[in-house]
Amino acid sequence: MKIDAKPSLRERYKAETRGRILDAAIAELSVGDLEALTVARVAERAGVTERTVFRHFATRDALIAAVWPRMQRQVGSPGFPQTAQALVESPMRLFPAFDQEAALVRASTFSSAGREIRQGSNAERQAAMRACVKDAFPQIEEPQLTRLAAVAQLINSAYGWAVMQQHWDLDGTEAGLAASEALTILLGLKPAGDATPLDTTP
Repeated sequence: MKIDAKPSLRERYKAETRGRILDAAIAELSVGDLEALTVARVAERAGVTERTVFRHFATRDALIAAVWPRMQRQVGSPGFPQTAQALVESPMRLFPAFDQEAALVRASTFSSAGREIRQGSNAERQAAMRACVKDAFPQIEEPQLTRLAAVAQLINSAYGWAVMQQHWDLDGTEAGLAASEALTILLGLKPAGDATPLDTTP
């Protein structure tokens, strides 16, 4: 017996509506001066009723939780790095992509709604940063582990990208390289590939 695995028309419509709602939430964040992501504004932008939003997301918190992974995909993020080398390579890939979605990245970083969305993945992010530091320094213990993980996150973040862009006029490529070099030093790694070794002598 052949089973048709194709989604039904109803399932496709449901997925499209869900995607439209999430895209509307991201578009609301991209406004930049947004201080609160409301279901009413998301519904209006998506062209649906608030009731429809709540059919797809039982609560506002559920909507916010679903926005983060979609935002990550939009800026080309494969997820949190789990090794020291992956962490070093991360800003060289992410920061140029941040340039292409600058308004969204700034809003997700500096607006209250954006911070709320980021907070939802904070435990996972912290665990990943600790894993990367542990990968570089297997014998490291607390509280140094947390201190290094916190600094590593700061360097490989939209905050780091924003500071280098706004205060140093570095584009995403240069900012990504700067962050990668800083992480290389922080984690005690050798420059990868054809990267020029850093001369840190006085």
